[in-house]
Amino acid sequence: MHKILIIDDEKDICFLISEILKDEAYITTSALNSDDAIKKFNENKPDLIILDVWLSNSKLDGIELLQEFKKLDNKIPIIIISGHGTVDLAVKSIKNGAYDFLEKPFNSDKLVILSKRAIESSQLITENKDLKKIIVPKVPLVGNSAYIKNISKKVKDQTTLNSRLLISGEFGTGKRHLANLIHYQSKFKDKLPVSIDCAKLTNEALDKLFLDNKEYLNENLFVRSNNNTLILTNVDVLPQIYQKKFLFFLENENFFKNLNIKLNIKIICITESDIKKDIEKENFLKQLFERISTDHIKTIPLAQRREDILPILDYYLEKISGHSQDFKFSKSALTKLQMYNWPGNISQLINYIEKSLILNQDSNNKSKLEVDDLALQMGNDTATNSPNYTLDLSLKDARYEFEKEYLISQIKRFNGNISKVSDFTGMERTALYRKIKSLNIKID
Repeated sequence: MHKILIIDDEKDICFLISEILKDEAYITTSALNSDDAIKKFNENKPDLIILDVWLSNSKLDGIELLQEFKKLDNKIPIIIISGHGTVDLAVKSIKNGAYDFLEKPFNSDKLVILSKRAIESSQLITENKDLKKIIVPKVPLVGNSAYIKNISKKVKDQTTLNSRLLISGEFGTGKRHLANLIHYQSKFKDKLPVSIDCAKLTNEALDKLFLDNKEYLNENLFVRSNNNTLILTNVDVLPQIYQKKFLFFLENENFFKNLNIKLNIKIICITESDIKKDIEKENFLKQLFERISTDHIKTIPLAQRREDILPILDYYLEKISGHSQDFKFSKSALTKLQMYNWPGNISQLINYIEKSLILNQDSNNKSKLEVDDLALQMGNDTATNSPNYTLDLSLKDARYEFEKEYLISQIKRFNGNISKVSDFTGMERTALYRKIKSLNIKID
């Protein structure tokens, strides 16, 4: 059962609120002044505080007491009540950490609903903090490619910048991972980021996020995200009516300044779409695109950085297996995995590793995955059986086809880096270039 501390200088109000909440199975305690309130706070550690902003014959008024409670325990939600409600007072309360503001005379149902929401919200925040180390995997950027080196520098730069960032790229290329890396290396690292998937929101939910009603500012997206990182996924699907509202808040900081709210938000938007094409089709506002893409990171498909495939494979194989399984891929299997195009990118590779471990956890199964096993688990496009046409060709033509296919595969494997192909194949570079030319291979 949840405990609620009620603080009001009028006994009748304390009694009324207490009776309403007792009917909902809450345990209530009352205090008439700040000294008594702090004493009962320390004795009972309530799950919610309902606090009158005007406290007569009290050392501290409601706002000062609110600030004191926040110093003692910032996690406990506080609902401010007042018989002289004004927008300025409501804003001041929220700014100082109140969960919400309720004006007297209040509706009993509204009090109950608000109390329930405040406690649930507090519990969720506490659970999120407790589970943060589990929920947010500490996964570094894995790989040896020039892309990884470049993206690592960009991530490091972004951790100290408040400029708005757009991350775009194909499904599974690590866009969300980059956003999390930036957040957890930033000044907001001790908080869970405010993460919203625009594709999963109803219009009713969007209405609340883009509220400009000054009495309900705690629902506003920018107020909710203040002093934190805001990660908006699938921003391209945001309906235009909300794109315009989003743009309004981005372009009108005075809206919040006039309410004495100083915004301090790192905004990261994520999309799989080519927004420039959406702009051409008039599906996305050009001005909004310019506002959210002050900086831009574009992720690339895994097939365009094949030198990262094996390091990623090794990292997740060790991470997922927990060092508990004697499991590895044969040399030929690793080569084939490096050649595979991975249309689902890193997400597909991680799923494949999980699948491989599950299918091979039985002691009767082989501890080494061979090339033929890959065909069973991923489809025949990964098999390395010799092509049937070689049996119908002369030795000279078969050798020609094999050499061509072999060199094309190695060039793909090393992303066109001829020096690496030369080292791997053991061919001197000049001879390799001659062979590539004689086989009519285009390096690009």
